[in-house]
Amino acid sequence: MTNAMIVNETVFKELLNEIACALLQNDVQIKIVRDLQSNIKRIVNLDGYAEGHNKRKIIQQAVFSELCKMLDPGKPFLTPKKKEPSVVMFVGLQG
Repeated sequence: MTNAMIVNETVFKELLNEIACALLQNDVQIKIVRDLQSNIKRIVNLDGYAEGHNKRKIIQQAVFSELCKMLDPGKPFLTPKKKEPSVVMFVGLQG
């Protein structure tokens, strides 16, 4: 996408295919990759924007937000409670 002079549907589809291939090569489930692609396509509608909008920036923000949403567990991290014992396990490479 950085080498393309004009951002159109073909460039956008190539970008989505590159992202999907990279995720699948790194053992991400197919369902998650498909959901990611469909959410990005839903957010980015290239025909719906006027000529003055920066389509690269819109695509970049959509991809970034969807990747962050994919990595967010959706629940808060462990918060230890006062006056209650907590068990914590530390794991290291050397022992």
